[in-house]
Amino acid sequence: MKRALGFLDGLVGLIVALLFAAALLLSLAGVAGRYVSTALAPDWGSEVVIYLVIWAVLLSAARVLRRATHIRVDFLVDRLPAAGQRAAEFLSLLIAFALGAFLVWSGWQVVDQAMIWDERSISSLRMPLWIYYAALPASFALQLIFLLERVADLLRGAAPVAPAPDLSD
Repeated sequence: MKRALGFLDGLVGLIVALLFAAALLLSLAGVAGRYVSTALAPDWGSEVVIYLVIWAVLLSAARVLRRATHIRVDFLVDRLPAAGQRAAEFLSLLIAFALGAFLVWSGWQVVDQAMIWDERSISSLRMPLWIYYAALPASFALQLIFLLERVADLLRGAAPVAPAPDLSD
């Protein structure tokens, strides 16, 4: 299972890198196009860059969650005994799972409505907005998978509470 999740994590990382690269190239092309001729800078360029960056950032959030490298407020948790720290970690993972499940469900409701109403962007591209909206439920579905992995590791005792980085330097 770890190997499959590692592969998924790596695949998401590759997709994120490609999305950011595409956004950068499209931004550069838009800037260069505006200097040469406004006809070379399509009205949809910045719109697509925003969609690419949103997808990349939300997908990256799943990778950050898997590694437990997100910002944590652990002032009180650090003062608990080891068993209390594990219980607090388990509780936080359960809360994160509940919130993630809600965001997958509610995000899918938005995607579904955008498909039903055939919502489209206002640029000449007329991109279906459900593609943009789908970033939220897709990201949180990945996060749910990685949360389950972290819960399983915690229950097996294989994943201690992520140590806080030393920022004293």
